[in-house]
Amino acid sequence: MELFVTADDRTGALETAAALADAGAGSVDAVVWPSVPSQRPGVVVVDLGTRHLSADEARQRMVSITSRSRRGHKIDSTLRGNWPDELAVMAADRPVLLIPALPELGRTCVDGIVREHGRPVHEGGAGTDVRRPVTSARPDELLREVGVPAVTSLTDVEATHRWLDRPHGLAVADAAHSATIDRLVAAWSDGRSDVVLAGTAAVLGAAARMSDGRALPVPFRTVEPPVLVVCGSAHRAARAQIDCVDRSAVPVMTASDEVSVHHLAHGSALVLATEHQVGDVDVRHAEAAASALARAVDRLQEGVAVGALVLIGGDTSAAVLGAASVTVHGSIAAGTAWAEADGFEMPVITRAGGFGDDDALLELIRATLRS
Repeated sequence: MELFVTADDRTGALETAAALADAGAGSVDAVVWPSVPSQRPGVVVVDLGTRHLSADEARQRMVSITSRSRRGHKIDSTLRGNWPDELAVMAADRPVLLIPALPELGRTCVDGIVREHGRPVHEGGAGTDVRRPVTSARPDELLREVGVPAVTSLTDVEATHRWLDRPHGLAVADAAHSATIDRLVAAWSDGRSDVVLAGTAAVLGAAARMSDGRALPVPFRTVEPPVLVVCGSAHRAARAQIDCVDRSAVPVMTASDEVSVHHLAHGSALVLATEHQVGDVDVRHAEAAASALARAVDRLQEGVAVGALVLIGGDTSAAVLGAASVTVHGSIAAGTAWAEADGFEMPVITRAGGFGDDDALLELIRATLRS
């Protein structure tokens, strides 16, 4: 299989690489812009790091990608980020098919509206971003706002087949079920190779299922304690998960002091989290918090042999991993990648801050540990 995928943040890139590995692409390399690999066969995912950049900066980074391989672009399943501008750049060069759905997490696109469990994502649901709120649940509307001249709405698989016969501009396809995604991606896979496939990690993962010679994913093996969880996400789902963990027997700390080292060394797990912020979070504060967490991780690892490192949130993952080369082997749970990273002796597990119910982080900790 040959596929070159771009994503706008670190957890999105790793989640996509995991979905591809799960579906038969083998272990997938995930790299960080501007270290874009030269033309070569296989599957690679590039983190552009554009989620919180300006629209102009996001466009410039997308313009810098010159790969002529079969292309994919991962967008956030709740429509956060600069994806309209990024797809506008791509659509100026190639036709783009966008499937903005992640049914496994209740995120669907029906009649051109992206919803989570039936609620439009911009109405205070999962799409809420404390740094840049989502203003619409209609991808076509957001694309037109950034100047995409021709956006076609595709309401069923047959309409998608017709569009793929003569692809033009940018098309947004409805999908409410995983089976529908598979049918849409199969149509794309059989069609012209110049059409860009855009969508969630589930959509791009489906591309691997359409390829010959699929490889089995590398299974995750549970680890000996302790597990170090690091969360800098301000997303309300992540904060609810931290509160749930805090009510359990797992300690939650906000600093890497002697107390934290003691808890990590003598317990099964420790959560290191930023303090909960009320109201909007500005870029400078968010970047400083992520950098502080990365330094704290370094200090904690100096004195304790960690069995696994769990990173929650794109900014957190980017700060802790830096520019390290990462090989993603697959998923542990929905949206939860496990990987090996240069400079880290333990397996690294990553997930976006907006994924999961209140008890999802506690369940992940338990699933990671050897019983």
